[in-house]
Amino acid sequence: MHARAALAVAAIIVSAQAFAQGRPKTDPDWPCHQVKTPTLSLASVWAGPDIDLNSEAWRDDPAVADLVAKMTERRVPIEDVEKAISAFKTNEGAAANARLLQAFGAAFEELTQQRSQILAGLDRFGRKQRELADRIRAENQVALNAADGNKTGQADEQARQRLEWDLRVFDDRRRTISYVCESPLLIEQRIGAIARAVQQTL
Repeated sequence: MHARAALAVAAIIVSAQAFAQGRPKTDPDWPCHQVKTPTLSLASVWAGPDIDLNSEAWRDDPAVADLVAKMTERRVPIEDVEKAISAFKTNEGAAANARLLQAFGAAFEELTQQRSQILAGLDRFGRKQRELADRIRAENQVALNAADGNKTGQADEQARQRLEWDLRVFDDRRRTISYVCESPLLIEQRIGAIARAVQQTL
């Protein structure tokens, strides 16, 4: 690799190092610019009557289970969920309020579990990306040393190709992770919207 090319690669490495600089210092594996909030409490979104988050009774109630499915399926627009909550209140009679609370409790548990799984996946991604950044820095140093020594052997060419490949993988991953980083917040917003809809309906 020529010295000029090696220096160009070094410039790319600087941008790769921004991965580490952009992470909150409390969690070196966190790959997102968003602040990591490991858990979401019910109290942060709910100010209504007490809810038993451990109850499984809703599973034996088809109407409640159907409502829970709508609440927790993130492809279902929140407007449709709000309509389903309103229709449930209208159609289910005197016991509607208690069953709405069951539905929201079940949805909260399911959505927070989905959120936790995404957070765990982001942590794994961040750890792999950090390891790859470390490898890229080491490979770049080898390339610089080879350029300084005017080495152009087969081993040096293979090292250059590995470096270019790893840079491409790193950059592809970096560009695709931004959407996933938004997912925990989107789930929090969905939970909050469902909570408001339920409280306004009771």
